[in-house]
Order: sequence, then structure tokens, then C-alpha cells
Amino acid sequence: MAIDQYLVRQQGPPQGWWYIRPVPRALRHGLGRRCIRRFLAAEHAEALMRGAEVHEEVQRLLLLSSGSLQLRGREVRLVAADCARQWQAHAIAAGAKPVLPDEVDLVELLINGFRSRGLVLEQSQFLEARTAFMAQLQQSDQGRPAPLRRSTTVASWVARRQQQRALSASSTRAMQRELQRLLQFSAVSLPQAISEGAAWRWRNHVLSSVSLPTARRRLALIEALYNDACRNGLLQRNPFSDLPPLQLSPLPPQPLDQQRLAGLDRQRSTEPLYRLVRQLGLRPVEAAGLRPFDFSRVANHPVLWIRSWHLGSLSHPCPPSNRRCLPIPSALLDLWQSCSGTGLEPLWCTSGQNPRLLARRWGDQLRRSSGISATALRSERRRLWMEAGADALALRQLLGGGSPRPDQEADAVLQLLAWIDAPLLDLGPRMLHCPTEPAALAICA
Repeated sequence: MAIDQYLVRQQGPPQGWWYIRPVPRALRHGLGRRCIRRFLAAEHAEALMRGAEVHEEVQRLLLLSSGSLQLRGREVRLVAADCARQWQAHAIAAGAKPVLPDEVDLVELLINGFRSRGLVLEQSQFLEARTAFMAQLQQSDQGRPAPLRRSTTVASWVARRQQQRALSASSTRAMQRELQRLLQFSAVSLPQAISEGAAWRWRNHVLSSVSLPTARRRLALIEALYNDACRNGLLQRNPFSDLPPLQLSPLPPQPLDQQRLAGLDRQRSTEPLYRLVRQLGLRPVEAAGLRPFDFSRVANHPVLWIRSWHLGSLSHPCPPSNRRCLPIPSALLDLWQSCSGTGLEPLWCTSGQNPRLLARRWGDQLRRSSGISATALRSERRRLWMEAGADALALRQLLGGGSPRPDQEADAVLQLLAWIDAPLLDLGPRMLHCPTEPAALAICA
């Protein structure tokens, strides 16, 4: 961890682990100090937990002091209101009636309050902070009492959730990483500064940047974190809880490079296995196990039977669940005419060769020579059929997984003819499953 170099054990007072970090020379005059020292804890394990929060505060303080990070108005108002609650709680605890501080005391109170949270209050932001401070003093908290000081770092939010329920190290890292991504995308420094609009934009960004299962997992993680923070009084309202639901669907499959595919089609135009995988979406092992007997006719239409090669024979016919029948497209009629017959031995396997071995070797050679796998070719054919309008039942019959009953096979073949020779559609730019502004993919990586 980057924090380890700043953890030092000293004799005190108090004795224990300290966070000691030198201030860069250019920032020493503005901060009025050469070194930042914070006592963490007497034990090393507790010092590591507290040190993560302190390290984040100090890092943010240095960035704000150098001008590379700016606080937004929402963050200034939140911190000023928190300072008002803390000042009011101290006055009540001392048994005194809270009295509005004068201007000089207010300036010092706000500057110290921001500085203690690793923040810098600029002169141009003082009026907004003063207004929020006074407005908070005039309000009476009707709901759950707020803590003395609300946490303003990612590390403290994650640590509080970890105290309430046991989390694995990977879950803790994922939660912290996701919250940091949200803050970076929303250009804010404080977790409680996320508004409902920022939550809406983040949800659209995640949904348009990653797959649907990953998006659901990441959004559920961040929503659970904000739910816990709301219950613990870290913020008054969960910005993710009131978002309207979206009708979600998976991201459309990405097409392969059409120029590379065209070149591959020219190079392998005479390879039967490639043509069958490319035009019909067969698995390589299905194409390698084909026999002349599998090239036949149904209702006077040339068809191809895909059977389990180790079960298919005249004496041991395949059950309906292990076979499917596909009409032959016009681009494969010459192959069908040259291969059809009554033989029961695989067409492209040498004597004693296993079709599975042939399929594996052919697939490996295709991937090494072209960079495109047989699975990618099969997915490309599925994408083309989907864009042509094939429904889920037709896709199962075309690609395997949904065989009709034996008495309905002829009708099913005739229905699949519409998809086998369907013309390719020029759909133009494709819409994603939710609207979004231009995605910053580097943040979600």
C-alpha cells in the first residue's frame, strides 16, 4: 500500500503509530507547515484502518492546495452544514445555548473545519459556505440525529460497512474501487456529494460500458453502499433509491471486422469445414463428423442433418434431442451435391482419425492463422440471424438446443428456409439499451 511509507511508530506522546508525511516545498507556505502529522492508533491493525482515511484526506488536501482539484458548490454546502452541526453539538454538550458566531469566528471555524477534513475553502467559496452554515443552524433535525462528524472519505465509508457485516478482502476492494470510479466520473471529492442526477448519469454510463450482468452487479454494489450510509446517518437521502426503473436488455453482440472476414472467405473458399461453420454456424466437431448420409432431402429440399457422430448410424439412430435438420443455403449447394450419398464414414477424417481431434486441430489452426476463432464465426452467424429478425425458437433450431418432434421436422425445415437465405440488413448505427452521454471507458476499466 502507498500508505505504508507514511506509517511510523513513535514513542509519543502518545505512543503508537503516526501518519507522518512531508509537505511538498511549493505548498508549504500555503499550508503553513512543513510536515503533516496525525496520530492513528496504538495497534498496527487499527492504525492501518484509520490510516487509509487519513491518507485519503491528506492526499485530497494536497491536490486542493496545488489547484489540481476544485471543490464543487454542492460539496462546499455539505461540509459547511456538517461544520454547523458539529459546532452546535459541541455547544449543547457544554451546556451553553448555541449563539451565532461573529464573522471573524465564523471564518476561523469554517477554515479549520474544511482543513480537518482534508479540504481547502477558497475565498470565492466563503459566501456559499457561510450561507449553508447559517441555514443549517436555523434548521431543527426532525429525523435521526446526525453523528458528530460525517465521514467524507471513501475509506471511511467502506470501513463503516465492513464493521457492520463481514466482508471478504475482494469485496472490500471492489466496493472501494466502485465508489472511487463514481466520484471520478462525477468530478466530486466527497461520497455524499453525489446527487440524483449524478446517480442517473452514472447508471447510464455503467449500462452502456459493460455487459448487462456486470452492470447489474456493480450498480447493486454501489446502491447497497449508499443504503448503509443512509441508515448510518452519513447522508440524508440515497440518490440511487429514487431512480426510475429501466427496461434493460443485453448489449448487442459486436460484429467482426468485415474486411478481415472477406479476406478469410477468399482464402478458405475451398475448405468444407470453414464454409459450413461460416454459413450455417455449425460447431467444428459437428462439421468434422458429417457423413454422406447426412446430406439428404426433406420435402424435396436439400438439407443437412447434424447428428451426434458417435451415435448416428443405421443400427443406432440418434434420438431427436441429439439431432437437427438445416436447409442448405444457395451458397452451399455445390458442396451438398458433391458430398451427398449413402456412406456412413466421416467425409474429412482419415482412417482411424477422431472427428473431435480433427475439429480441435482445425479450430486451432484457424485461430492462429487469422486471429478469428470458430466460436467467433458461429457468434457472427447468430448475430446476422438476430438482426434479420429470427426469434429465440428459430435460433435454437438453427444453432442447436431446440429440436422439433419427428412428425414436425418437415414443417420446421420449411420455416427455417426464410432465415437460411435471408439478405443481410444494413442497419446503420445501432442503438444501445439505454441513452447515455459519451462514455469515458477509461474510468470503468
